[in-house]
Amino acid sequence: MRILIAHILSNIFGLLKVLGLDQNPLPRQPAFKLYGTVGDVFAGGIWMHEDTNWEMHPDGDEALTLVNGRIDIIVETQSGEDRISLHPGESCVVPKGLWHRQIVVEPGCLLFHTYGNTTRHKDRVLN
Repeated sequence: MRILIAHILSNIFGLLKVLGLDQNPLPRQPAFKLYGTVGDVFAGGIWMHEDTNWEMHPDGDEALTLVNGRIDIIVETQSGEDRISLHPGESCVVPKGLWHRQIVVEPGCLLFHTYGNTTRHKDRVLN
């Protein structure tokens, strides 16, 4: 299922590029553009220009798709930290309940689909 979601999100990137929407910067952090909701899923985008603090979504997975730039997603797991490097057109799914943050390697547009409004934030690494 996660592979299917990532594939769908990658196709959305292709459509955005064809339409020229990958060149239109979104609001700068911490503001983001909320495109809408489908049920309890929030869909939006953010112009990433600086690293983020840690966040966690206890009620559902978060799907991320990078339109342009380069972002590393750091996911805290029981065995340590996993790094997922996203390049333009690539997607990943962060499983619910895992702390994660974004490291900006090159500024760019990041699309997100987040379930629920119970996101929790921390400004430090959790032990």
